[in-house]
Amino acid sequence: MQTVSILDLREAPVESLTHIHIQPPGFDLVRAILVHLWPSLDIHAALKQVDHALYFLWSILYCVCGLLMFRWLSGLVERTIAFLASLLFLLHPATLVYSTLLDTTLLSGVLVLWMYYSLWKLRRGYSSIFAVTTSSVLLFFFRSVFQLPFLLVMAVSLFLLKVPWRTVVLFLLITGGICGSYVAKQYGQFGLLSTSSFSGLNLVRSVGVLTYSWPYEVDPVGELPKTLPNVLVRKSKVDGSLNYNNLCYLEFDRRLKSEYKHYLSATPVAVLLGAYYSNLKIYWRPSSSYSVRRNIELLPWKSAYDSIFSGPVLIVLLSLAGVIWLAKGRREKDYACRVGILLPALYVFAISILFEQGENNRFKFFLEPVFYVFMVWQFHGAVVRGCRWVVLRRWLR
Repeated sequence: MQTVSILDLREAPVESLTHIHIQPPGFDLVRAILVHLWPSLDIHAALKQVDHALYFLWSILYCVCGLLMFRWLSGLVERTIAFLASLLFLLHPATLVYSTLLDTTLLSGVLVLWMYYSLWKLRRGYSSIFAVTTSSVLLFFFRSVFQLPFLLVMAVSLFLLKVPWRTVVLFLLITGGICGSYVAKQYGQFGLLSTSSFSGLNLVRSVGVLTYSWPYEVDPVGELPKTLPNVLVRKSKVDGSLNYNNLCYLEFDRRLKSEYKHYLSATPVAVLLGAYYSNLKIYWRPSSSYSVRRNIELLPWKSAYDSIFSGPVLIVLLSLAGVIWLAKGRREKDYACRVGILLPALYVFAISILFEQGENNRFKFFLEPVFYVFMVWQFHGAVVRGCRWVVLRRWLR
């Protein structure tokens, strides 16, 4: 829905990619590269080939998710347990759903997993700042949840993790330079201080103002200049769906942002809290329920996974793992490092609750791979320490 027309990506790739306001350009960049692999095909046939190629790339990404998880867990638990745990996550119905959904949810989850794995390695001196920087920039260009404030959160996180201040400054210079330049381009072209003009719609939806449902259509006010790139004036795409990158949707976005501000100022706090509580309840629903797949619904283990990876079971498991982790931090007296590790996850969690209503459980998948690694790590450590205590107690007798 938020992609631009495949026809524009084939006929004018550079012009189209530099005139995208509806979402970050990363996903359309991938589609633009793929469509040029079949230059002689009819555009409808080329569109199918691009989608088939994306499914192939997402299957590779699915494997990368398991590999990253195994590499990280191998540094935390025994390799056999790391392998089995990683395999179990790949059987997670939500992982299978988003591996067969052609948007960037799976990619976002893998990039967040890579970012956290890189933070863990950096903290222990196993890695440089390069991986954290690269994953942060990729998140910015592939998912609108990650805007410029996210880079500041990452910088604070690095500082609290006792990364040398020169390295933190280098991180800010590189990420701020790249991402800030793109935002400056967005502001100069469209008057936006973000990578997406969907933010107005997300904001009004987040507080329960659900006036607009898909597909919504906005009629342009006046005639659009013919000198504009096709990607900004095209009304519909090759498959007949609406082109939300049409320039007229910018004014619609501004109107929704104004409506959101007015609603915030005129609505009692109790009502707003009620809306955010609704968002929180949606967030803790099974991630796999976002997009129903008949073959995945038939998996015999789906109900068990959905119970574990949704509230209240997931909340209890995360809380118990958190208590174990905080108790260990109290003994080691590294409180600042614990806060630094939590900050990026808290950012993603807060954005997922405060700026959306309806797809919050899909946003939960951005953190689910990290949640899973964290729980396996903490519960494994607790079991090992418990077994050692039992053995020691018997030996002392």
